[in-house]
Amino acid sequence: MSMYSLPVELLDSIAQYLSYSSLAALAQTCSTLCPVAQRVLYCSVSASAWSQNLCVIDTLAKKPHVARFVRSFYIAIDSLAPVFLAYYRQLAKAILNMSELTSLTLLVDSSVSWVLKEASSRIHFPHLLQFTCSFSFDGNVARFLDRTPSLLELEVDSIPTMFTRNSPLPYLAPTSIPQLQQFIGSSRAAELIVPGRPVSSIHLNGGGLMEDDIPLLARSTVPVVILGAVTNAPPVPFLETLHRHVPHLVYLRVMSTKDIFIAPTAEFYEQVASVLTSFTELNAFELSGMHWGSQVKQNDGAKRVWQSAPLQTRNHSEDDLLFGSEIFLAY
Repeated sequence: MSMYSLPVELLDSIAQYLSYSSLAALAQTCSTLCPVAQRVLYCSVSASAWSQNLCVIDTLAKKPHVARFVRSFYIAIDSLAPVFLAYYRQLAKAILNMSELTSLTLLVDSSVSWVLKEASSRIHFPHLLQFTCSFSFDGNVARFLDRTPSLLELEVDSIPTMFTRNSPLPYLAPTSIPQLQQFIGSSRAAELIVPGRPVSSIHLNGGGLMEDDIPLLARSTVPVVILGAVTNAPPVPFLETLHRHVPHLVYLRVMSTKDIFIAPTAEFYEQVASVLTSFTELNAFELSGMHWGSQVKQNDGAKRVWQSAPLQTRNHSEDDLLFGSEIFLAY
């Protein structure tokens, strides 16, 4: 039996075991084996200045049949790298051609969100599950999200500038990204993206999440179980508000800038520990870089003991746990 008569699936399976240099050589042998090699070579593309492979964008822009093999695409361009406008035009064409993507990461100049414009006006990305970008949440990004019905993970507007904080949010159709589960970005973008979608994991970067913003996060169609946020609100009232609106948290990380240069008191730690006991499903908590440990309370499995230092396994009774300068707990 000739190798050329073998099923394509079998040839693809064999090609998986070849090195990149062997695949490159295989691609140059004949028209039958060239796409077999290209499917493996271009399945996952990672381009960056330090990898010295930014020229791959030109290939993907000029050869749509090759771009369709790409499933995962990552590009990172340092802000100091000398990239011309023409290069971003080629990137826009490459994105248009990569219609079978499952993962897309664009860490480029935050002002070039227009590279998404042509693709979002002409094609859909039905298989895209993860999208990360360095852009602010603007109209170009919103229109692109309209074309990603299967998206599960989104990162956008992670480093909001003074200009973007004051600019109006774009319109995002209620039917966009209906399956979204994880969001990373600014609180201003989260207020538009989270409500009405099954977002269970939220990580908010930059800007301050205020107590008045929390009810909007609670409008996710599923319980929010993971939350990371920066706030300039006092920690104790902030935690109390969180409990009222998102009581099912399993992991919580809060960075508070309120009174950051004032040493916390023992009373403050006791208040925090007391609030934490109201989160019955919480397993891990971090406050301004300090990890809090917990363990199930003896004789009451429904409650946990929280303290500001990791708990160690002890044989002592609960009465032996002391309030001191380093350990603060509550039941």
